[in-house]
Amino acid sequence: DPVTPTIVAHAGDPVRIHVFGAFNEQNQMFALEGHQWPFKINMPGADMMSAEEFGGSENMDVFVRAAGGPTHLPGIYLWQNHRLPYAAAGQWGYFKVLPVGSQSILPLNSGGGMGGRTAEAPKEEAPAALSGLDKTPGPMSMIDK
Repeated sequence: DPVTPTIVAHAGDPVRIHVFGAFNEQNQMFALEGHQWPFKINMPGADMMSAEEFGGSENMDVFVRAAGGPTHLPGIYLWQNHRLPYAAAGQWGYFKVLPVGSQSILPLNSGGGMGGRTAEAPKEEAPAALSGLDKTPGPMSMIDK
């Protein structure tokens, strides 16, 4: 596997990919092999994209409706910057689509029943009580000393 991020999902799962242009003023092209996403997520009949342009300091969300494309086909797909010098410099990675039921990763919405689990935030301790401290105000300025 490459040292760049690998995105992993089960076949048929919806996937959201955050893309951020952390570079110079030249525009870039994000592409995901074998998948399409709507140009505008909430617009019925929106054009479907398989590559999208973005600029420096610009961000976009790619909403893939089903991992594995319209046929939910498991496999390893390539995501990359379609500007090849940037892809050659490391702006690429894998999108691994696992078969449904694979236990390599947890299924979506696995926090409830069926033995699923989700991440938990550590419990915060209550702040220490302030009893026993001198509660009289100190000097109002350095001159009052």
